[in-house]
Amino acid sequence: MTTTAPGRTGLAERAVHATRAHRAADPDGFHRRHDDPDQWNRWARRARVARTIATTLQVGVDSVLVTDDPHREYRTRTGPVPGDLITVTDAATGRAWRFIPDVTTPGDGWLLLDRCPDCENEVPVTRVATLGDLGEYLDPDGDSPIADEARDESIHQPGCAFGLTTLGG
Repeated sequence: MTTTAPGRTGLAERAVHATRAHRAADPDGFHRRHDDPDQWNRWARRARVARTIATTLQVGVDSVLVTDDPHREYRTRTGPVPGDLITVTDAATGRAWRFIPDVTTPGDGWLLLDRCPDCENEVPVTRVATLGDLGEYLDPDGDSPIADEARDESIHQPGCAFGLTTLGG
């Protein structure tokens, strides 16, 4: 007979919950992860991303899902691939936080996505490499700098005052 401490779930229950979360978030990616070495490597890399950001934000890895980003692609030697969209769900509140990789610090930093204060589009607003960086952005008394990527007018609604013309554009 197995028992579980009060308020805690067992490995089997957590595993099934994780499977269902992955199936719901990315059914095709989850079911195809064993199709070939490239799919498996992509799955394993995303698992590593999930572990890294979970450690950084001091949340359980089961609170993190990494899926294809429907809006961003990255160039690779074999051609463009979908970027990572990282969703971290706060177990205490149920609030979901979304991040994309910060290409200036591969594997060590992310860009927090939030709503533009003018046009309401989801834009990368600040760089996060520690829990403190996220806290600085969220603290009403904080002075977190806005990421340059947030000013890219191509991600804002036409006429948005927050988006500026990008350099070279």
